[in-house]
Amino acid sequence: MKHLTKILIIFLFGFTTINYAQKDHVGTSVANFLKIGIGGKAVAMADAFTAISDDPTALFWNPGGIGFQKQLAMNFSYAQWIFETNSSFFGVIVPMGDVGTFGVSINSFSSGDIEETTITKPHGTGRVFDASDISIGVSYSRMLTDRFSAGITLKYMEENLSLESSSAFAVDLGSIFILDFDYNLRLGLVISNLGSNMKLSGLDLEKNITTENSKLVEAQLKTYDWSLPLTFRVGLASDIISTDNHRLTVAAEVNDARDYKARENIGIEYGFNNMFFLRGGYKFNYDEETYSVGLGINYFLEGIGGLIVDYSLSDMNRLGQINRLSVGLSF
Repeated sequence: MKHLTKILIIFLFGFTTINYAQKDHVGTSVANFLKIGIGGKAVAMADAFTAISDDPTALFWNPGGIGFQKQLAMNFSYAQWIFETNSSFFGVIVPMGDVGTFGVSINSFSSGDIEETTITKPHGTGRVFDASDISIGVSYSRMLTDRFSAGITLKYMEENLSLESSSAFAVDLGSIFILDFDYNLRLGLVISNLGSNMKLSGLDLEKNITTENSKLVEAQLKTYDWSLPLTFRVGLASDIISTDNHRLTVAAEVNDARDYKARENIGIEYGFNNMFFLRGGYKFNYDEETYSVGLGINYFLEGIGGLIVDYSLSDMNRLGQINRLSVGLSF
């Protein structure tokens, strides 16, 4: 009963977080690729990963999670996103004993080639361009007690659209607190994308304007700066079954972004012999995203280390289904 009481108290706290969307910030954020979930494991659990964050994808979800990690590890994740775009992630974590744990991550998004059209040439100009985004992060985390780990990620990000580009710096702050060792009950808190605004600039904004007296004047189109998708997440996770051969983990969290109303995620993972894993989850209050499922394999290779392969399938309702594959190594 005392464990149930803890859970209820934390959930009440989570569901009463401040909702930034009340200030009518919908549609006012840039670098929205930062909202795309990464990692086959996390996404299979419907992004309810803030309180888990137990692999290199924690560099994206919660930098506080890498403080508990004891092994050098890396992870590569790839997803064919909607409309033939793609999302990829690479992360490495390096534990340094009592000093703490360091990490480096690269999160990227690409549209592929886009055929250029104009008002006068709606069937194409013969030119192609692309849109791409990248975020490069350096992370540090440390266990402050045997129950508590906190971490920080410093990020540089850049958006490119044809000949225009913009850039910004941001910070992610995260922590995980173990509330109960018996059930491995964990509380995760994260605030991400706290940083400077982004503003497009580039050659395509330079124009030649003809005035009323037929004089040619060089001009530049004006752009405005926009905020990053500042997000606050609070999550819970617990191993409700934990034996030598079986483990059942449940997780839930609230995701509150500045440009949307609060949303809720729940996920579950069953592990057999710490080798085979089945996962599933559901997202509430999202426009298109609904359920997700996935599986994972954790296999030890003699002389190399642990090989982790995770797969997830996410339903995007009218936008179809998204497949993700992650491959990781631990040493």
